[in-house]
Amino acid sequence: MHPAFFRKFLLFAELDDRELAAIAAVAKPRRYAKDEVVFHADEAGDVFCLIREGRVKVTMTSPEGKEIILSTMGPGDFFGEMSLIDNEPRSASVIATERLDLVTIWRTDFLQILSENFSITRKLLAVLSRRLREASARIESLATMDVYGRLARYFLDLAAQQGKILDNGYVSVVRPTHQSIANTIGTSRETVSRLIHDLMKQNLLLSEGKTIYLKKDALEQFRAEL
Repeated sequence: MHPAFFRKFLLFAELDDRELAAIAAVAKPRRYAKDEVVFHADEAGDVFCLIREGRVKVTMTSPEGKEIILSTMGPGDFFGEMSLIDNEPRSASVIATERLDLVTIWRTDFLQILSENFSITRKLLAVLSRRLREASARIESLATMDVYGRLARYFLDLAAQQGKILDNGYVSVVRPTHQSIANTIGTSRETVSRLIHDLMKQNLLLSEGKTIYLKKDALEQFRAEL
């Protein structure tokens, strides 16, 4: 793998060619099919993963056996660092939601990279802090918001993370399934379908193929209501 590839990742953007070459020398590609499990919760963690292509969902299972989606990730994101740092089992499962290409780095190599490059450690801490804030906001929304508010926050986050701003007053995002939305915001698929249908009737949301178009005015309305 060419060292310049790693410069695409914010985590490694400040490294020079020699440092990138050292990372490339220990990195290994892995591929997964759609719906294949990358790792399960409670497994021992020994590898750090960078997403080259594709998307994953990070999930847990409730005591009742229901899937809870904690987050989704795509190209440029990374996961698996927590178990490498604290030597504890995986805290959640990671599953490919489409064909997935990863770049992996084993624990000893990853910890060596951190010890030699403070810029990476600093960025890693910043990402971990952001994820903690996002988790706190999600817990707050589940505890204090009605289902419409949780759906509004979901679409705001989706637009911020994956949205492409179009010239026609809409923001396009890859369409999640109603079940995955329900598993993320803590409600039923039927409720999600009903609320999305209501938004479509108001022309605040359009759905076409694998894409959802969110009206920018609607996103501003959601933000004001939250």
